[in-house]
Amino acid sequence: MKLRDFFLYNKSTQNNFSIKEAHSAADFSVQRNEGGPSLSGNFRKDFKTLKEEFSQGKSGDIKMREFTIRISNRDIDAVIFFVDGLVNKQIINDFILTPLMLKSREIDVSSFRAISEILLSQSEFKETNLLGELTFDINFGSVIMLVDGAKKAFSLDVKGWQHRGVESPQTERIIRGPNDAFSEQLRENTALIRHLIRNKSLISKEYKIGTISQTPVSVMYIENIANNSLVEETLRRIESIDVDYIFAAAELEQLIEDKSITTLPQFLSTERPDRASRALLDGRIVVIVDGSPFVLILPTTIFELNESAEDNYLRFPYVNMIRTIRFIAFVLSLLLPGLYIAVVSFHAELLPTGILMSIISSREPVPFPSILEIIIMEICLEIIREASIRVPEASGSTLSIVGALILGQAAVSAGIVSPILIIIVSITAIGSFATPNYYLGLSARLLRFVYIFLGAAAGFLGIIAGLFINILLWTDTKSMGIPMGAPFAPITKSGTPASLYFPPIWKQEQRDDYVNSKRKFRQAHISRKWFNKE
Repeated sequence: MKLRDFFLYNKSTQNNFSIKEAHSAADFSVQRNEGGPSLSGNFRKDFKTLKEEFSQGKSGDIKMREFTIRISNRDIDAVIFFVDGLVNKQIINDFILTPLMLKSREIDVSSFRAISEILLSQSEFKETNLLGELTFDINFGSVIMLVDGAKKAFSLDVKGWQHRGVESPQTERIIRGPNDAFSEQLRENTALIRHLIRNKSLISKEYKIGTISQTPVSVMYIENIANNSLVEETLRRIESIDVDYIFAAAELEQLIEDKSITTLPQFLSTERPDRASRALLDGRIVVIVDGSPFVLILPTTIFELNESAEDNYLRFPYVNMIRTIRFIAFVLSLLLPGLYIAVVSFHAELLPTGILMSIISSREPVPFPSILEIIIMEICLEIIREASIRVPEASGSTLSIVGALILGQAAVSAGIVSPILIIIVSITAIGSFATPNYYLGLSARLLRFVYIFLGAAAGFLGIIAGLFINILLWTDTKSMGIPMGAPFAPITKSGTPASLYFPPIWKQEQRDDYVNSKRKFRQAHISRKWFNKE
């Protein structure tokens, strides 16, 4: 052995772990609520089958309890299975085990049917021998009970997991109007909508998406308002999804949207039950995913993405003013940096002499060209924005102050950027914050860099060409068959005035005609009958 071998690292040949290639055999049985293998009817055999199906003994949270029931003056073996953490144990003890183990000996129980008719008082109770249903139920907070001699197993609903209750909206806060927000629980979300729409025509279609996760999804619509073809197309797309898992409405949105490459969001997401209810009453469809506090509203248009939930609770002069401000803010967040580059690089003669001299003097110590200067600032702004989201809430405001004030002032003092550029970037950032829809704001942030390069390459001509192509792409995009440019591309009659000018509530007689709902009018021609004295 040489001396240098003592100082060299010798890779150990022991405990070397490497992931081996997995077998591609189809060893996974798809969990479907509508079918699967059946129980045999033999208690001992079915008992063993359920233990294997529920992975009892392998999973520490799958609990089992064996006991006996007194039926026809003889003791009958029984067993229950449940998932610890998904059920309410107090309900199991008081309303399942106690009646079956004790009360069955106090009263005369002569048949298996008496178990459900006399002993058990659960509101949701069913009998089934399909393993697919039993596997789904136990993973959704039910107790599965097997009784010797019974032909089918019992599924008892005893959900009791911890979850967040109904709280105030976080991203769609308003001054006037309801303050309820959707939660992560599907049934609570559907109940919030039914609380606002108390009509028997409100339909809720239930689906399970994900061969492994079996995520519950609810498609809600009003049967006598929503267009039949829109409902059928929505259900067709959802039924045809074949994935292993899905956990949020944002994932489902990407699976059913028409175009994935466009920057424009094709569905409207909201956390407000009142906004979802209004969409249903206008003939639209609401899709709710269990585990997601946001629901999808479809179809939607570009102009609806720039609307806020508060618009319906303000008087029409205020709404028109605020919508105009939002539109200006969106245009500034999209085009202002590109217009600045175009003016400085190609169209300086458009500026007054005083402003032009001020820009030239402020840029004199800056060593970078305008295009590089603004890209640096925009990237820094995006980094600060992203960092403020990821850091703890207590540090977010501090980070924003440090990034906006200290770094900005230091960059100007060091001659890295010009003061006028700080103003441009700040106005752009504020304009993007004024956009009510998060995905529409992201679209503007992404396209802003495109217009910066177009302005630097060809000035106003490049920006106009980019706008022309952008508008063509956006108007060509459809949301469940409805053009995103409606009611302007194509032009419709009833929708055009409401998009440009928000009328008083007593003049909002018709629903949007581009949705083609079954009920054209939402209120009488004269809704304020007290005003028209005849």
